Amino acid sequence: MIKRWLAYKKDYSIVDELVEELNISEVLARVLINRNVETVEDAEIFLNPCLDELDDPGIMRGMDLAVKRIKNAVIYGEKICVYGDYDVDGITSVSMLYMVLKKIGGNVSYYIPNRLDEGYGLNLQAIKQIIEQEVQLIITVDCGIRSIDEVAFVNNAGRDIIITDHHECGEIIPDAYSVINPNQKNCGYLFKYLAGAGVAFKLSCALAHEFQINELHEDIIDLAALGTVADVVSLLGENRIIVKNGLKKIKTLPNIGIKALIDVCGIAISNINTYHLGYLLAPRLNAAGRLGDPAIGVELLTATDEKHAYKIAEELNNLNSLRQAIENDILTFASEEAEKQNDMKHGKVMVISGENWHIGVIGIVASRLVEKFGLPVVLISTDGFIGRGSARSVPGFNLYEAMNKCSSLFEKFGGHEMAAGLTIKKENIKHFRELINQVAVEMLEGRELIQEIYVDYKIDNIDSLPRLIEEMDALQPFGEGNPVPLFVFRRLLVKDIKLVGNGKHLSIYLNDGSNSIKGIGFNIGFMINSIEVNQKIDIICSVEKNVWNGIESVQLNIKDLKKAK
Repeated sequence: MIKRWLAYKKDYSIVDELVEELNISEVLARVLINRNVETVEDAEIFLNPCLDELDDPGIMRGMDLAVKRIKNAVIYGEKICVYGDYDVDGITSVSMLYMVLKKIGGNVSYYIPNRLDEGYGLNLQAIKQIIEQEVQLIITVDCGIRSIDEVAFVNNAGRDIIITDHHECGEIIPDAYSVINPNQKNCGYLFKYLAGAGVAFKLSCALAHEFQINELHEDIIDLAALGTVADVVSLLGENRIIVKNGLKKIKTLPNIGIKALIDVCGIAISNINTYHLGYLLAPRLNAAGRLGDPAIGVELLTATDEKHAYKIAEELNNLNSLRQAIENDILTFASEEAEKQNDMKHGKVMVISGENWHIGVIGIVASRLVEKFGLPVVLISTDGFIGRGSARSVPGFNLYEAMNKCSSLFEKFGGHEMAAGLTIKKENIKHFRELINQVAVEMLEGRELIQEIYVDYKIDNIDSLPRLIEEMDALQPFGEGNPVPLFVFRRLLVKDIKLVGNGKHLSIYLNDGSNSIKGIGFNIGFMINSIEVNQKIDIICSVEKNVWNGIESVQLNIKDLKKAK
């Protein structure tokens, strides 16, 4: 993919005011403005997000009705089942609501479908099984917004179902007892970007208020934070408040299961951040849903015994190692096919299929292919006459919109702008590949898919970096919508360069004329052929602390580079 370096186009007229009122540097003030901070008040909230700033859950359409129905179920001892998705967002959502319903006296169980046998979302066989257990009320988390037929089945069986979800709504909303989704029409809740865990957190807070349980939100905020980070939603607005405060909770009094998982990963809990949640903890929880029974993730996060929690955490760690091995095998085969499609300039979207690929890991492989080729990827595992797939996109290409225009070819599909899942007959895959590429050409209207790298500011010398790191820490947690600040550093002399990590990464030593510093370029090892020792280059990078053998140093995390003019 073509990469373009861009500066933010913002109004920086309040820089001096931010510097004076908040006692911060000009660099931090500019980065705040780049994150759409427009007033001193906005900046204060951004730097010190407080749970009190979350909007009242009752504003959300369907919330009051849902709370009343759940309250009646608790009062009359009705059986309640929380039905969730098998990913981390779903697992944390189920865990949260299950714990809250238990606390208010509910007769509650939970159900998470098996990814391999049942697939995503509500399914009739599971619903029949739940109803046979005399459950009177089903509450979905992180799923259900498109389950028209399944909700109708529940209604016809004389039971009630409450849908809580955050995914895009279809033209028809399921005829549930209550639907809670900030994205549905006529919902007055202003923040539309909650993860499934965020919506479940809101329902939990509303129940806590109804049952007069003080500070309950503080007990479950770490679960909400983990689900929010794992689902890669925007970490601005209410999501920032949830994650910032969730990280504080993890550092002080974490959920027993989260603590066990952190220890298994070998993370110093005092340093925990969004990277650890998204790239170390989340994959281990996801491994349960990908290869085994996702219910053990809920068992971990609702554990009350530390020894039991550590036993489950070790099991998840082992599953994650197995997942990595399976993933690498599929990646090797899929990469070869992707190279062929890329060489043939097949189109804008890669559609790759293989027989009996493990359905639990193809989404991860699709993401890795997107990183490598810079194009949207749809990876499909076929079994007999049917294929099940995962799709991942790139910024600037709305994958959901494109796939919606191909929906006549699918048995089932769902997702959002950057990721989607589908079920398709094997005979339709070739047609789908052709059609989605036609759709992509029309949507792009002659534009190339270009990765735009936005630069926050410039770095003038290596001496300034330690202070810069301290200042940028105030902007954490980083994630979607609040990326790690990037800086341009020009005319650095290449002192040494080599490949590391089996040739995938670039290790480089640079000098600014007075001092030298190490840089690491993850997944850009191929760029070693475009630069030479004693050559001057310009780079875009983030600045970070690196700890190796107990020694702390500053290093540059290089995102892109080119020869200096």
